[in-house]
Amino acid sequence: MTKKVPVTVISGFLGSGKTTLLRRLLTDPNLPQKLAVIVNDLGELGLDHEIISSVSDTPTLRVTELTSGCVCCTLRSELGESLLSLARGEGLPRPPEHILIEPSGIARASEVSFAVNALSFDGPVECDAVVTLIDLHNAERAGREHPELFEDQVRSADLLILNKTDLVPSESEQRRIGSWLATLAPRAQQILSSHADLDARLLLGQIDLLTHPSQPAHHDDAPHPPKLHQPVAHGIRALTLPVPFAIDWNRLEDFLDSLSDRIFRIKGICDRHDGPGQSTPLLVQAVGDRIDWDELPPDSALSRAPRRLIFIGDEAALDEVTLRTGLAKTAADADG
Repeated sequence: MTKKVPVTVISGFLGSGKTTLLRRLLTDPNLPQKLAVIVNDLGELGLDHEIISSVSDTPTLRVTELTSGCVCCTLRSELGESLLSLARGEGLPRPPEHILIEPSGIARASEVSFAVNALSFDGPVECDAVVTLIDLHNAERAGREHPELFEDQVRSADLLILNKTDLVPSESEQRRIGSWLATLAPRAQQILSSHADLDARLLLGQIDLLTHPSQPAHHDDAPHPPKLHQPVAHGIRALTLPVPFAIDWNRLEDFLDSLSDRIFRIKGICDRHDGPGQSTPLLVQAVGDRIDWDELPPDSALSRAPRRLIFIGDEAALDEVTLRTGLAKTAADADG
């Protein structure tokens, strides 16, 4: 099966901080420069394209600007052509590892993600996540003046970044706005940020599953301490837990689904119990309420990687005892 390039949609109303976030992603020292970006900067003279292009000029990165209209209405064909061209690595030394789409601030996130999902049926791309930035200072005004568009961007999100906390320093006010947004998107994870200051590696889920300094090989049954990744920027953390047992897939799927409203992303490798003495290694990925898995062939390097799951989200949601207890219940031989 052809490997698909993950696509993340960076949505948000005008002035929410999308371009700032993209610049941070492209310059984050923890993230290899193997990204491609599609920008739809409607009515702004291509300024976002120039700003984003100026931060990096590596041969493995390309910024493509869509200029003939809004990406969600008149540009479906151009978006598709650009996505497929980038995913195939046309004109590049090699295909990118991740593609970012920044639609215009007046684009419907639902239609952009739908277009990507439609291409994924027979194209080399897949919608990894929809990330929507919220300008905390102006969120309620945007919701009043453009309710249909604003709510579409919020409801479509897997992750809501409540940005510009420096302009709304009151924690009670931040919680109030967050509670209001939760009524629109109850299953979306929320994190706070100032100046879109987030860790790119965790936001895009680009964590190395092959090696981990604190984890022995997966066949070692000794207790493994969890590993908490602490990025320089605040907002997102990651907790790694070992899975030294074969899992019952239905139990694991139910467990992951129960976390979808609290944890943004889950990924890792575990063994699925297929019968007495039989198991199959799986690459498991979950974003929001979407859960995917792929069987790993025996000759894959990942099939020999340590068995563990990595939970990515707000640190308050990463309670190690709760997650470890829930994970243990997914074991094939656990009491049902």
